[in-house]
Formats: sequence, C-alpha cells, structure tokens
Amino acid sequence: MTKILSASLAVILSAAPAAASGSIDLDFFDFERASLEELLDIRTGVSSRMEFAAREAPGIITVITREELLNSGARNMIDALRLVPGLDFGVDVESLLGAGVRGNWGHEGKILVLVDGQRYNEYFLGTAQLERIPVEQVERIEVIRGPGSVVYGGSAGLGVIKVKTRGAGSIKRGAASASFGAMRGGPAGHTANLAVSGAGPDWELTAQSYSADLVRGDRRYTAFDGTSYSMKEGSGMETRNLNIGLRKGRLSARLLADVHRTWQRDGYSTSTYAGAMERNFDAYFGELKYRFEPAEALSIEPVLNYTYQEPYTGYDAAEYPREKNSHSLKGAVTAAYAASSRARLSGGAEASMDRAELERAGRLPAYMLFSGGKTSVNYGSAALFAEAVAEYGFGMVAAGLRYDKHEQFEAAFSPRLAWTKAMSESHFKAIYSGAFRAPAIDNLTGNPVLAPEKARVAEFEAGCRAHPDVYLTANIYDITIDDPIVFYSVGATQYYGNYGKTGTRGFELTSRLKKNWGYADLSYSYYAAAGNKVAYYDAGSDHALLGLAKHKLTLNASVKAREGFSLNPSAVWHSGRYGYYTYGLRRRYGDKLLANLWLARNGLLGGRLDAGLGVYDIFASGYSYLQPYDNGHAPLPAPSREIRMRLSYGF
Repeated sequence: MTKILSASLAVILSAAPAAASGSIDLDFFDFERASLEELLDIRTGVSSRMEFAAREAPGIITVITREELLNSGARNMIDALRLVPGLDFGVDVESLLGAGVRGNWGHEGKILVLVDGQRYNEYFLGTAQLERIPVEQVERIEVIRGPGSVVYGGSAGLGVIKVKTRGAGSIKRGAASASFGAMRGGPAGHTANLAVSGAGPDWELTAQSYSADLVRGDRRYTAFDGTSYSMKEGSGMETRNLNIGLRKGRLSARLLADVHRTWQRDGYSTSTYAGAMERNFDAYFGELKYRFEPAEALSIEPVLNYTYQEPYTGYDAAEYPREKNSHSLKGAVTAAYAASSRARLSGGAEASMDRAELERAGRLPAYMLFSGGKTSVNYGSAALFAEAVAEYGFGMVAAGLRYDKHEQFEAAFSPRLAWTKAMSESHFKAIYSGAFRAPAIDNLTGNPVLAPEKARVAEFEAGCRAHPDVYLTANIYDITIDDPIVFYSVGATQYYGNYGKTGTRGFELTSRLKKNWGYADLSYSYYAAAGNKVAYYDAGSDHALLGLAKHKLTLNASVKAREGFSLNPSAVWHSGRYGYYTYGLRRRYGDKLLANLWLARNGLLGGRLDAGLGVYDIFASGYSYLQPYDNGHAPLPAPSREIRMRLSYGF
C-alpha cells in the first residue's frame, strides 16, 4: 500500500478538469443566516494541510461553530464533544476523563488535541485534559473521527480534536463573560473570561484570559473495597489561562499559558484517599510562524514551536513524590504548490527534540526513575510528509504519505488514499488510512523496547439531500489495530506492552435540518468489537469493549421562540455499557439519557449583552463514567442535575 501511495502522489497531478464545489470560510461565518448548503460546505483544514469544503475533505469530519457551541450551553469540552457522533468518554484515574472514538479507548496518545496549533497532549503518557480548554474562548472545533497520522504523526492514530480560539474578527474590540452554577449538592463553581483585540491594515492582536474555579462532582464515589466519599469535598478544578495571538504581515506568533489544578480522592486503585489530593497540569506554549510566497502558486511556511509541561505533579510526597517536567522543541517547514486550478501539492519536514526531567530525583525509589535508572532522558524524532490532490470529472483524489523516525523505535509509514465527490444534492467519500501511535516517554520507561502500535482503517461515507431543508449522511468503517500499546498491572507492578490485536467496525448516521426558525441535528452511532485479543479491553459479551456504549443517539437543536430568544435542547442516549463493579467482576450498566436545556436571550443593552440559563441532566440520570480498561477503578459518578447561568458582554 505504501508503494501505491507513493506512486499516486505523482500520477494524480495530471488532473482532468472538474468544477470545485463552493465553500464558506469559518473565520467570518454567520451560522444563523447560513443556508443548509453553506453549512455543508464549511471550509476545514483539520484533515490536511490544505483547506477543503467539509463534504470534499479527505476524512470523516465534524465541525462545531461558535454559534452552535454557545447555543448548546456547553459548560466544557466534554459537553461539546459528547454531541459528536462516535465520541464517548470514560474515566482514566484520579477523576480524569478521557475520550474514546468508535468504541476504542483513545485517551493515552491516540487522539491528538490541538489548541491554536499547540499540542495539548502531555509528553509522558500522551493524555489530554479536555476540561481545561475554555469553551468561552473557542471560535470553532474540528474533529476527525478517524486517523490523522498522515498529517500529524504518532499522536493522532485514532482521531484529532482541533480547536481554534477567537480572533479579532470575532472579538471586535473586547468581550467579557462569566458563568455561575449550582448542583443538587451545592455550588458548582464559576468561570470568567476577558477578551480584547486590535487590528490594522497589516496587523492583528488578540488576548484572552480565563479563570475557573469549579466543582466537578457532588455525588458519592465508592471504591471496590467499600471506602467512599462525597465528591463535592474532593473534586475541585482550578484553571488559569492566558492566550495571546499576534499577526504582523506574514509573521504570526502565539503565546499560551495554561495553569490547571485538580483535586480528587479516588486515585488509581480500589480504595480512596483520606483527603483531597492535588494534581497539577501546568503547560506553556510558544510558536513563531512566517509565510513566504516566492511565486504566485507557491507558499513556504517555517514554524518553530516550544512547549513546557508539568503534568501529573503536585502530589503529596507521602503518596506519590514523582514530580516531573518536559521540554519539547519542534521545527517544521511546509510548502504548498498549486500546479494548476485542479491540482495541488504540499509537503515538508519536521524535527523535534523532547527532554524529560525528574525533579528532586534523589528521594525517588528506583522504580520511579526513567529506564536505566536515569533522572532525565532526551528523545529526537524527524518526519517527512507529502500530499497531492487533484480534481477529475469523477471526483477528487487525494494521496498522502508520512514517514516518521523516532530514535528509540522503528520508522513508521502513514499512508492515505482518498476519493471524494461533492455535488449539489449529494456527496461520497472512500478513504483508506494507515496510522500509528508512538510510545510516549513514560511508556518507554515502563518498557524500553516498546514498539509503535499500527492501525489500518477503511471508511466510506455517502450523503444526500432528503428534503430541501434536510441532509442525511451515513458512514461505515473498519478499524484494525496491530500491536496496541496496553497498560496493565500485575499486583502492585504496572506495565506497558504491545498486546496482540484489537479494533472495531460500525457505522454512523447523521441528519441535519436547517430552517429559518433554527436547526436540529440528530445522529446515531454504533460499533462492535472486531478481532479484539486484548483481555484488558474485553467486556466479556455482546461484542463490546469496556466502558464505551455500543449505541449512542444524540440530538442538538435550537429553536427561535422570538427575536433574540431561543430554546436549545440537547440530549445523548447511551445504551448499556460494560464495566467492573468489584474485584475482577464486570456487568452491564443500564441505558442512560443525559438531557439538557439552554435558554438564551441575546441582544440586550443595545446588542451588547447576551444571557443564558441552562439545566443539565434534567432527568437526574445517575450517569457514571466507566473505566474502558481493567485497572480496578470503580465507576466515577457524573455531576447531579446542575443549573448554570452565563452572561456575555461586548464592548
């Protein structure tokens, strides 16, 4: 398959004429006034280094605009992403939630999370703490429900979540927002965000500052040994975020500081701690980027990124004294060339150096040190990538190939071959992708000879207009993961290993209705385990994997009751999921319906003030997050019914 992809890069540049479908740029997108056609052909750049209309893009993609995000009343990224077909959530450890896609647990390094181009996955395990990303700052969210390794490498083996925050065109001069909430067990905490911007003929500056002090839960958690505590006394979350973006001519820069704290008592294992324990997830990002255009059809863009992170630190020394930090420096050069009006080519190279250090390492036991008893490690990696796209009468063909070489393990090739065809009333996609998941720093600490896991994914999507105001889409997929990197424990000792084979196959159905009075999106997702040989993921029956629902039905709607006032219901139904309820024993947990209602009143005080009031988990479902692997963590109760108010003011 790799040879076929390599040959395709050259062959498809001899393109025959074809008309490209129209598309809309999201940077200046007015969702309320947009037609159904404009929604379907929103431009996206998540699946390629080149932009496409969503129905033409070489990937199975969901785009969430700012208007949809605000209308839904989403409190955080978990609320927002839960509405995406194929995405589900489980508990990892220490009250931390992680994402799964199409039935596969993707929290540890298999789903890449980008915020303004900065990698939010930490470098020790590859996890990303989604709740730290402030929805108040978001302009749009783009999600690939499938491999992204051909573009992003070994952290995007099963999916990509790409977040773009607001720019000067959205903020205008300034905006402030605040929210306040209460659960059945007491206050749920508050958030505040301040955004300012300025722009001139050749420059643009934005700055956003976010502060949140929240309670993540108020129900009672009970571990397998019977120890129990009220989560309102041990599930705090505190976030401080500063995001500054600058563009001057062809130069752009980004500075992002994200200080994130959590408190929990559930820990790793089958018992709970006596008191709330703090975890720190501090991260700092810097980026410089410059765009050259030496010829009309050619652009060259060098990028330099630096990231400093302190994940999973701040723990009480008596419990877990392993404090650590990581530095990552990455340089990349990407070139794009429009060979003709119907053919485009992009390619480039990346090189990175990652360094990890243990703080106060002299007090650590030997098993907490890096491989070989080291207190610091350095890893280098490099990548080459290329993609060619051509339009023919029968559709658009895109071929891509990426080569990654990490100094610690063998090279990985990520090919993709896609055919897409978008017409006014329908569209079709057929995609084959190869992907991989690179071992992270602490994966290699646990097993220095660990190899990348590799995935092969086939996808087909078709969509059609069922009514002038309704568009239906269906996709099917088959995912095979070879040598998956699996966490497991034997007694008190923890390991990582390449463990056989796993995967899923299934389908997703979506319906989009857009009218003058509002919109309604309905989706249904289904997966079944396919060839799973990993006992630590096995649900034991029903061709399911642990923790994640086989069937998921979602509704997200907005109805304009009158000018400036809207009713915004949303709901997610999960079929029964499988998880452990005591030592070594699992069962099927019941079906759950999470229903929310957001009431919005916009355009107050001369159009400057927007107000909203939401009720979450209206029917008090008793939903809990299950652990999608076997590590002895009991179900983590989600918050009880919550009422939250949000105010936003533009100036």
